[in-house]
Amino acid sequence: MKLETAKSLLLVVLIGTSMILTFGMWNYQADYDPLSERSVEGALNGVEKSVDDIVMPSEIIFKQEGNYYTHATPNLKEQFYNSLQELRITEMERLPAEEERTPSNYEIEVIFPQEVPFLLFDRILQLEDEAAPFPTFSIDRFYITFEPNSKSLQLEFISIDGREKVVAEVTSTARYEEVWDEMNRLQSEDYQRMTLIEGTENDFYIPREVPAMQPISIFFTQMNKSVLQEMLFENTSGIRGSATPGNGYLYATDVRQLTIERNVMEYIYLEQPEAISDLNLIENSIQNINGHSGFTEDFRLMNIDNNTITYQMYYDGHPVFQGSSSDISTIKQTHSNQHLLEYKRPAIYLDTTDIIRKTKKEMRSGEEILEELVDNEIDMDSVNDLKVGYKIQVETDDNGDYVSMEPEWFMKINNNWSAVPYYQPGAAAKGGD
Repeated sequence: MKLETAKSLLLVVLIGTSMILTFGMWNYQADYDPLSERSVEGALNGVEKSVDDIVMPSEIIFKQEGNYYTHATPNLKEQFYNSLQELRITEMERLPAEEERTPSNYEIEVIFPQEVPFLLFDRILQLEDEAAPFPTFSIDRFYITFEPNSKSLQLEFISIDGREKVVAEVTSTARYEEVWDEMNRLQSEDYQRMTLIEGTENDFYIPREVPAMQPISIFFTQMNKSVLQEMLFENTSGIRGSATPGNGYLYATDVRQLTIERNVMEYIYLEQPEAISDLNLIENSIQNINGHSGFTEDFRLMNIDNNTITYQMYYDGHPVFQGSSSDISTIKQTHSNQHLLEYKRPAIYLDTTDIIRKTKKEMRSGEEILEELVDNEIDMDSVNDLKVGYKIQVETDDNGDYVSMEPEWFMKINNNWSAVPYYQPGAAAKGGD
């Protein structure tokens, strides 16, 4: 009798244990929820950005009878571009492109740092011809020419492969006069002369003269590690934490890993990558970063490569490139067709209310830069672009950590940006090293 009672009690215990385990399995939520499907509103206290805030031109060039001009300040350039975005563009027509485009004596070239799908321009410009089919090709620039007889503007978008183009019109006489007025003021102080650099994969332009620029220092604060964990992990109670060799922190689950080290956050989601179109990559990435208010500084599209999108920091209208410390000048995301796989970004907030401004620095002219590169045997065919920007790096003094921003010339070689060195006279460099 005692044996039967013991068996009954054991059976009850086993059934109860089974029910508990089954209930736990029903209610268990594995850490599979991808970041692209999550939204932590306001987590990083940044601003929400739209496509037209992110996809911005790197240059706007006015061409007048073989001479090249641009606006004297980034602010003037952005004001003019904003006015272009207000143009009502109609009469769109898709055509085969000529073998080589013949420039007009008077035209405007709007250049972007990265080729983007033409479909995006439905949200960047006011394309109002709903009957016209939108092509799937990508562009990295468009042209505006003048039709004086009809007092209209013609816009020309040429595909990257040069085989197709879309031609459209702005028929407003008032808008025509506004844009033409820019061409009549190119000799004023609001504009500066540019030099065309030919012979590279893409032609580019550099300023002949660069006004003195002001180095600055900005204090910063660290992002809250708990906020980053809650933003990136579905279930923070299952996170394993440890220190890193670089005095940072590593947080991980079976499928996710977050490293916070040297003022940079790097997140990895373990999944096989799947192909994604550039259009979906741009849309998904902007939506994802907006979901946690992640545009904490002025970031703009700079590059797209193999499912990875890079946003470059800008300050006062100039690009900011990394110095010798860890990269706090970019946001990078890698997406698959469904999920966010990698996310690397600054883990700091710049305190732009407390800026230390230093004595203005005289800048080398465009002609001096070209002479230095040639004299030091830099292969100009390997140089894809030259720009004036800021070199940012983390510094420390008695008052704490801060970032310094030093105005410099930068060159782009093999899709990588680096500061143009101050070469010593007669000291030749080899191949861009």
